[in-house]
Amino acid sequence: MAETERLDTESMPLTERYTPTFDTGVHQKVEPELIEPEPPAPRRRWWHRRSDPARTESPAEVPSTDDLPVTDHHHYVKWWQFILVLLAVWIPAGGIGAGLFYWWSHDSSRHKTAVVFVVLVFVVVSAVAGLMLAMVSDRPLVSALAIAMISAVFAAVVCAGPAYGKFYCEHSQRPCLMGVLPH
Repeated sequence: MAETERLDTESMPLTERYTPTFDTGVHQKVEPELIEPEPPAPRRRWWHRRSDPARTESPAEVPSTDDLPVTDHHHYVKWWQFILVLLAVWIPAGGIGAGLFYWWSHDSSRHKTAVVFVVLVFVVVSAVAGLMLAMVSDRPLVSALAIAMISAVFAAVVCAGPAYGKFYCEHSQRPCLMGVLPH
């Protein structure tokens, strides 16, 4: 065709868009049958049986507790358990934080590489241990321990605060309240 000639598209047959399905027909598609589940039998408590004198069930008619789904499984800890887990982790972490700051402030060498490396190791170990513990499922105490491990760095910084205040007050000319709080 020459450049000046135009192709007449109006005279061509029209085609529909084609989207391939990649269905070869080898595998039959089976529709799953819809089966309605039976509602679970109501779980009777010991006080329900005693309070209804009109009920006369024989022991064979009472449903076994082995057949009932377990619904009393708690996915939480009590507040006092959570506080105890936090204290069990935060008290050593606070001691570590205060000790590391004391080491840093009383290190007579110019290079504090060792102290900074130990701080880095403490932060990484706390974070990784907390994340690994957080991956355990259906164990609420382990989840509480994971929260405590991740926040152990916070506890270390809070306990290092008074040591920093004392260090600052010893090296500054400003007056300090109780030797740790500059004002």
